[in-house]
Amino acid sequence: MISLQQISYIHPNKDLLFENISLTINSQEKIALIGNNGVGKSTLLRLIAGELAPAAGSIHRDTRPFYVPQITGQYDDLTIAEALGIDKKLDAFYAILEGDATEENFNILQDDWTLEERCQEAFRYWNLPEIHLTGKMSDLSGGQKAKVLLAGIQIHGCELILLDEPSNHLDMDSKKLLYQWLQASKQTVVIVSHDRTLLKLLEDTLEMTPRGIKRYGGNYAFYESQKEIERNALEQDIHYQEKAIKTAKEKERETI
Repeated sequence: MISLQQISYIHPNKDLLFENISLTINSQEKIALIGNNGVGKSTLLRLIAGELAPAAGSIHRDTRPFYVPQITGQYDDLTIAEALGIDKKLDAFYAILEGDATEENFNILQDDWTLEERCQEAFRYWNLPEIHLTGKMSDLSGGQKAKVLLAGIQIHGCELILLDEPSNHLDMDSKKLLYQWLQASKQTVVIVSHDRTLLKLLEDTLEMTPRGIKRYGGNYAFYESQKEIERNALEQDIHYQEKAIKTAKEKERETI
């Protein structure tokens, strides 16, 4: 589904963000991508989505991803249809219905006759019944913008979903809808989030650090238990080393 080989990314100011990242995500896996702020999680999602190009390495996707960014202000000058990337198809659909059955309109529509119906169903799921595709994104609240973009998951039906902090602007009822969708989904999902309830619903956890990415093979609760084991092991190792140093110093004094 996704293969990253020796990926590096350099900011426009020439600062290196990360390098030599390799990662494979298989079909229908549900992945939590976690790590400290600034380590490059959002940038990695954008690289997988194709919005950015790596400075080195290669990215292979065998399907088109659907990406929902954390920040939505960049859509404010667009209509809802434009933000969802369906405006041209809708224009062609309405034109055909009005009798303008040109080859160009049919090529644009690509036999997607259920597009409008899917939009209505998706908006109903996300409790957006009053939303019109011709409306402006700038007229919506932060939570409504987030739900419009999340509705794009059902509208586009992509097999690969990339979500960056999807629950940030959602109220509790909308978060529950997100959790329900995730549990029922058969799609491949990669999510960056600090929402622990959401993270615990994901099957695998990838921790991104300046040293690279480590896969933990379980949900966030499993990750926390493994980190506790690692911390205890590190503390025991430090204690052992301190004891060894103390013993060596005592032997040195005896020798003197």
